[in-house]
Amino acid sequence: MPNAPAKPEAPAADQAANGKKKKSLATFGLFGGVMVVEGLAIFLCMRFFGSHPDPTLGVEGIQVQASQPWKESAELEVAKLRVQNNNGQRTVLCSVTVVVRVHQSDADKVKEFLENRKNTINDALSRIIRSADEKHLNEPGLETLKRQFRFELSSLINDDAIIEQVLIPECMPLPTGF
Repeated sequence: MPNAPAKPEAPAADQAANGKKKKSLATFGLFGGVMVVEGLAIFLCMRFFGSHPDPTLGVEGIQVQASQPWKESAELEVAKLRVQNNNGQRTVLCSVTVVVRVHQSDADKVKEFLENRKNTINDALSRIIRSADEKHLNEPGLETLKRQFRFELSSLINDDAIIEQVLIPECMPLPTGF
């Protein structure tokens, strides 16, 4: 019979445990509900009372590069290169043609420089292609390569303003090592 008083205590303990669980679930539910309502209120307030971003923000910093009339500029071929690039998942052989656009008055000076420093220029441009990331070779406008070519050529010529634009009419990455 000593077990008889223990039996009525077990349901009371279960009821107390269930009561605590219900209270904690109710507390979590209450806080969760308040957080959802608060988040919704903040969203709606920001949606209706907040300002929208200005679509022209930053436009004043854009400089439109108007193309020169064709008589005022000359295009000179700098190099035709076939260079291997190992910086991607696969080895790629890049066939690249580089052309620069210069002002007509500077064309003879640049042409003479390109003829006299052909191997130095080929080495510098090949180094850029060999060290280029795979994503730079796959850019639609090849802007990163053009910017690096222009910097390297300008530093070789010692004149930053002589090259108007670098053009890459051909850039064909050919995968190798099948």
